[in-house]
Amino acid sequence: ALTFAEFLKKQGFKVSFIGAKRGIEYRNRELVKAFNPLFLEIKKFKNQNLVTKLIYPFHLLRNLSDIKRHFGGHLPDLSVTFGGYTSVPLGVFTRLNKRPLFVHEQNSIPGLGNRFLSKTAEVVFVSFPYSEKFFKKTKVVLTGLPIRPEVKEAKEKLKREEVLRKLNLEDRFTLTVLGGSQGAKTLNRIAFHLAQTLDIQIIHICGQRSYKELKEEYKKAKLRAKVKLFPFYLNMGEIYKITDFAISRAGASTSFELSFFGIPTLFIPYPYAVYNHQYHNALYFVEKGGAYLMEENELDLTKIELIVKEFLLSEAMRKVFSQNMEASFIPNAEMKMWKTIKGFF
Repeated sequence: ALTFAEFLKKQGFKVSFIGAKRGIEYRNRELVKAFNPLFLEIKKFKNQNLVTKLIYPFHLLRNLSDIKRHFGGHLPDLSVTFGGYTSVPLGVFTRLNKRPLFVHEQNSIPGLGNRFLSKTAEVVFVSFPYSEKFFKKTKVVLTGLPIRPEVKEAKEKLKREEVLRKLNLEDRFTLTVLGGSQGAKTLNRIAFHLAQTLDIQIIHICGQRSYKELKEEYKKAKLRAKVKLFPFYLNMGEIYKITDFAISRAGASTSFELSFFGIPTLFIPYPYAVYNHQYHNALYFVEKGGAYLMEENELDLTKIELIVKEFLLSEAMRKVFSQNMEASFIPNAEMKMWKTIKGFF
């Protein structure tokens, strides 16, 4: 959403960002301050009890009132929503005011919010071909996912040796394990195991809540690998630039960034994702020949170790998987979205 907001701003649009008070955008308000933000008290509908569902319309009415007050007498020319329950109030407000609504679905399987809004949207942009079957065919445009400009720039402008020097790392096979911003115990356990069994270089991004504990564990353990542990890393493009193989969840943004850099990946989908969408996200890259997929309930540390060893020992294998992963990236999402939107004005 922020990537596309930046893009629209460059086209001369005045952009407002509408999010939730319980969302990541509220906790990191610096990220959206340039976009005249509004944060709403938004209630979930899915998986709520009957009482919450019955009073949902009253919360929605309050949200609509807040949005109207935010815009005053200057209604937006169009709205673009990016999924989740936070999109619903803006989508409803847009249609009630007879303005064009555009919906972007980032994951392979749409959530309830996008399914609802797609009924009255002009166009539904999708990141994965698998998503197309969930929407009316005449509305769907396959665009891929907008990638952050700083990530793109890292691929084009950074040199591997620069990043290695900055992080005090060696020019050797580098495995990156992405536990996500909240951390993932499963992925952290995998990284810790591989650090003790493989003579490689590991970048482990473990999440803030696991960082202190893991740091102590790494200090006490007998490690074969050289490990760089981070709670998070701001410019992920630098990390991607030096990564030879990755182990990661299969959220849409991370998946597409990995494919943009052509990084062979073992995806371990978050098992509790809505509609198990991370599994289907990962499957797209697996079918293209650039990745592996292993579900948590079939996790096998020995098998994971063997997969990483294969890539360590075979440059040819790395090259083939890297080419396939990069070829699976769907480019120019922002421009495709923009060209489609322009057709309605």
